[in-house]
Amino acid sequence: MTLSQVVESYIAYKLSLGKDFKSKATKLRAFVKSVGDGDIRRVNPRSVRRFLNGSGPVTTNWFYKYETLATFYRYAQAHHYVQDIPLPRIKPQSPEKFQPYIYTNDDMRKLIDAADSRHRDTWFLTPNTIRALLLLLYGTGLRISEALRLNIEDFDRDAGVLTIRETKFFKSRLVPVGPDLQRILETYIDQQWPSVHHIENTPLLGTVKLQRITRNTAEDVFRKLREEAGVHRSRPARYQPRLHDFRHSFALVRIVTWYREGKNVQRLLPHLTTYLGHGSIQDTAHYLTMATELLTEASLCFERYARPEVRFV
Repeated sequence: MTLSQVVESYIAYKLSLGKDFKSKATKLRAFVKSVGDGDIRRVNPRSVRRFLNGSGPVTTNWFYKYETLATFYRYAQAHHYVQDIPLPRIKPQSPEKFQPYIYTNDDMRKLIDAADSRHRDTWFLTPNTIRALLLLLYGTGLRISEALRLNIEDFDRDAGVLTIRETKFFKSRLVPVGPDLQRILETYIDQQWPSVHHIENTPLLGTVKLQRITRNTAEDVFRKLREEAGVHRSRPARYQPRLHDFRHSFALVRIVTWYREGKNVQRLLPHLTTYLGHGSIQDTAHYLTMATELLTEASLCFERYARPEVRFV
């Protein structure tokens, strides 16, 4: 059989199990395009290695592609389409482990100040829009795609509740916001969207041309804003702060706050899972480890301040 035939058979099998296989299906079809669509038994290790390596440095994407191909070839081998698996036996060294950037209140002040005082007309977003977007992400932990898809009608001004429709896992949910963020959003809507312009699909956040903000535009503006504000990891860190890191910051701050208040975090975790729209509680649980590490580091910092005569390792 040809490589593409086996790939499509494998994709259909995975989809029949109800799995979200879109990303891996895209990788497998890219693999077919890279090595050529011939007899699956003639795919050679050199062409597989070329696909894995790509044109840049080794990243987590290399390992994602490798595992995608490994499970595909195990399927092909089990169905007797191939005898040998042409994947490299030696993997490269794992890249720097990714750690999300956790924004502090000081970071937020710097970003908001930069939006107000160092704004450029070429950014396509007004300072008010940038401010509303950042505070929305920081105050709710929404995914950037969810925030940009919001329409004015999704914001219940009386109840202070956002309706997040058809999210990552094909579910809708209600997200209550605090009174401060509620006032910020109300003020922004009144400034950005005069009532005469309201229609059913009017976006909550819009560009200077009154159009919905694309993700590329939001990320490009944030990169420029971050540089103007001087919010970054210490050089030469590979991963710099992202818009999606506001979601990580929200979750971690919430858990740390519960810890400090003496709350039963394990019992409250399912509520955070629902609020964030995670697919399972396991998706939220990894923040427990991050929160514990953060509290430990904060405790050590306090000890160094309070007891300078003691050396800590």
